[in-house]
Amino acid sequence: MTIDGVKSYDALLRMGAVISFLVIAAVWQLVASSGLVPPKYFPGIPAIAGGFWSMLTSSELPGAELKTLSRALTGLAGASILGIALAVLSDLLPVFRRGFAPVAALIQPIPPAALVPMAVFMLGLGPKLYAFIIILVTVWPPYFNGVAALASVSQEQIRSGQMMALSRWQILWRIKLPAALPEIFAGIRYASTISLIAVVVAEMLAGHDGLGFLLIRKAFAIRIPEVYALMFVCAANGLVMNGLIKLLRWQFTGWHMRMIEQPA
Repeated sequence: MTIDGVKSYDALLRMGAVISFLVIAAVWQLVASSGLVPPKYFPGIPAIAGGFWSMLTSSELPGAELKTLSRALTGLAGASILGIALAVLSDLLPVFRRGFAPVAALIQPIPPAALVPMAVFMLGLGPKLYAFIIILVTVWPPYFNGVAALASVSQEQIRSGQMMALSRWQILWRIKLPAALPEIFAGIRYASTISLIAVVVAEMLAGHDGLGFLLIRKAFAIRIPEVYALMFVCAANGLVMNGLIKLLRWQFTGWHMRMIEQPA
C-alpha cells in the first residue's frame, strides 16, 4: 500500500467513526423519545448534555477529571516501566521467566475491585492506594507482549549482532528491544484502558474525589443525566489516552510505521 493509499484509508476510517457516532446518537435519542424506557432512567441527548454542562460550569467535572487522568497516567507509566523491565529480565534469565510465569498467571485475573480492601488495609487512602491498584492490574499487557516480542526476534538479526562482536546486553539493547517496541506499545495501548477502569473502580470504592467518586455520588443522588454524562466522559478519556499512546509510539517506533507505509 502506498503512502497516499494509507492516508486515504485513515481518512475513510475517521469518516466512518464520525458517521457511527452520529448514528448511535440518533438511535439513542430515538429510543429516549419513544418511551420504551422511562425517561427518568434513559434521558435523551439534550438532558445528558445539560447535565454535563452543569458539572462543567460548577467546577465539579474539571477537578475530578484532572485527578482521575493524572492517576491513570502515573499508574500507566509505572506499570509500563515495570512491565518492560520484567520482560527484559525474563529474556535475559530463562530461570526467572519460568519461575515468574505461574505468579503472573495467578495475579493477572484478579479484578481491580477485589484488590481495594486489601490495598486500603495495607496502604490507607491516598496516592499509594491508586498507584498500587493501577500498577498491579496494568503491568501485564506490557510484560506479556514484551516477553513474546523479545522471544520472536529473528535469529538472523541476533547472529548479525554476534558477528559484530556485540555482547548479550548490547544485542538486547540495540537489536532485540528496538525490534520488540511496536509489540510492547500495543500492550501499553491495551493497558491504558485497564488503567482507566482500575482508577475509576478504586475511586468509586475507596476514594473521596475523582470521576469514580463523582459518578457514585451522582448515582446515589438519582442524578441520572449526570451519571450518563460521566460515563461518556470516561469513554472520552479512553480516546485521549489512546491518542497519547499513539503519539508516544510514533516517537519511538516511527521507523516501523514508515516501513509499513513504504510503496510495495
